[in-house]
Amino acid sequence: MASSSSIKIDGLLSMVTIRLSDNNFLKWSFQLQFVLQGYELFGYFDGSIVQPPKFAILDEEGVTSQVTAGYKEWLKTNKALLSLLIATLSDEALEYVIGIKTAQEAWLNLVDRYASVSRARINHLKTELQTAQKGGDSIERFLLRLKHVRD
Repeated sequence: MASSSSIKIDGLLSMVTIRLSDNNFLKWSFQLQFVLQGYELFGYFDGSIVQPPKFAILDEEGVTSQVTAGYKEWLKTNKALLSLLIATLSDEALEYVIGIKTAQEAWLNLVDRYASVSRARINHLKTELQTAQKGGDSIERFLLRLKHVRD
């Protein structure tokens, strides 16, 4: 697992060229996932990188008030990734993550919101593909238009 100290979050931001809006969730999530997976950071979003215990446990004392180094590092990286995620959102999408405390919560909120929109959009796009006509377009332009609908 990469730590936030070894990864510059602003460097990751430059790799995510798409800002999430109402009509591009699939492209945005595809790009964000691959950037984060490349640096072994997507686990903060999907929950596979689990939050470590916040407080140290000592055999003789039980739970102490001492915050663990692992938790501090996890929190630092999580907040940096949440900031990265927020920086890739449009104003409309930002409304769905206001008040969220972890990258995973933000990710799940966005998936819940936009995946349902995407299903409705898929039905619309299927109809658009089925009724597409070449018209006066060249073959290249027509195929490019179909590719855009498919994407």
